Amino acid sequence: MSYAIRLIDLEKHFHGERSVFKAVDRLSMDIRSGEFVSLLGSSGCGKTTTLRMIAGLEMPSGGQILVNGVDVTDWPASKRDMRMMFQDLALFPHMTVAENVAFGLTLRSSKPRLSRSEVAKRVADYLDLAHLGDFAGRLPHQLSGGQRQRVALVRALATEPSIVLFDEPLGALDAGLRRAMQLELKRIHAALGKTFVFVTHDQEEALSMSDRIAVMHGGNILQYDTPEAIYDRPSCRYVAQFMGAANLLDASVERLEGGEGMLRLDGLGTVIAAVPAGVGVGQKVTVMFRADRAIFEGESLNWIDGEHRESVFLGNRIEHVVGLADGREVTVEARIGQPGIVPGAALRFGVRPADFRVLVQ
Repeated sequence: MSYAIRLIDLEKHFHGERSVFKAVDRLSMDIRSGEFVSLLGSSGCGKTTTLRMIAGLEMPSGGQILVNGVDVTDWPASKRDMRMMFQDLALFPHMTVAENVAFGLTLRSSKPRLSRSEVAKRVADYLDLAHLGDFAGRLPHQLSGGQRQRVALVRALATEPSIVLFDEPLGALDAGLRRAMQLELKRIHAALGKTFVFVTHDQEEALSMSDRIAVMHGGNILQYDTPEAIYDRPSCRYVAQFMGAANLLDASVERLEGGEGMLRLDGLGTVIAAVPAGVGVGQKVTVMFRADRAIFEGESLNWIDGEHRESVFLGNRIEHVVGLADGREVTVEARIGQPGIVPGAALRFGVRPADFRVLVQ
C-alpha cells in the first residue's frame, strides 16, 4: 500500500518558564495516497500543530515525518511537495483571479519553470475545474466569499503538489456557503485524486467530506477510522459524545451468547446488544445509542419507558428529551408528526441491538 504521509511517534513540546506543554504526544498515523483525511478535535487538541509539522512550518520535538516514503522531518516547508490553504485566504488584492493563481507557478523552485503559454493553460484549466473561468479577469473584491474561497483553493492546486493541507479554511463562512464549499472540495478531490489533509473542529464537516477521520484529544489520536465507524462505533466515551448526540447509560453484563449480551441498565431493566470481544459476564460497561437511532414503532428487542420532558424543532425532525425512571434524561429524534408523542405524557421508544454500542469503562 502506498502512503503519502506517515507520522511516527511525532511530538511537539512548548517550553514555559516552569513547565513543558505537550501539544502533540507520540502521535502516529498513516495517510494513504489520494485519501481525504480530516484531523478533528476541539481547540487545543493538537490538530493544527500536527498539520503545521506536516507542512514544515513547525519543527517537531521528536518523531518522524515521511512523505511519499522519504524522511522529511528536518526539511523546510519550501522543499516539501505540498501546499496549504488557510482560513485567511491572503489573495493579492491588486491582482486578478488569473494572476493570483499564476503567482505560485512563476515562483516555484522545486519543479521546472513553465513557459508563459504553459502557465496560462494551467491557470485556465484549474479555473475551469472550479467553475471560475468567467471570473479570470476580476479582482478579489469583485468576488463573493465562496468565489474567493475557490480562487484560494485553485491557487494551492495549480502548482500540482501531491499533498494539499487545509487549516480550517471554511471556518469563517456562513452555514449555506460552508456546505457548498464542502461539496466543491469533495468534487475536486475526486477529480484530481490528490491527498487532502483537512483540519476542522466541525464534526459534520469531517463526516461529510472525509475518507477517514482522526479524532484528536490531548495531543493524540483517540480513534482513526471511516466516518461511519466513528459515528456508529466510537472507541470510547469521549469520541461518542464528541461526534454527536450520544446517550450513555451505565450497565453490567448479565449473559453472553453468540456475540450478543443481555445487559442490565442501572435502574432500567435489561436490553440486548452486540458485545465486543473480551467483555465478560458481570463486567461494568457503558451502553451508547444515538438520538437518531431511536424507533417508536415496529419490532425491537429493546423497549425503554420514560416521560416526555421537552421538544426542540430541528427543521426536518424533532428532538425530544425523555426522562427515565432513574431520573436521568436521554435525547431521541423523531420525524415531524410521529404519532404517540404527547408533551408531558409517557413515552416508549426502542433501540435495535445493532444500534447499541457497548463501551468498556
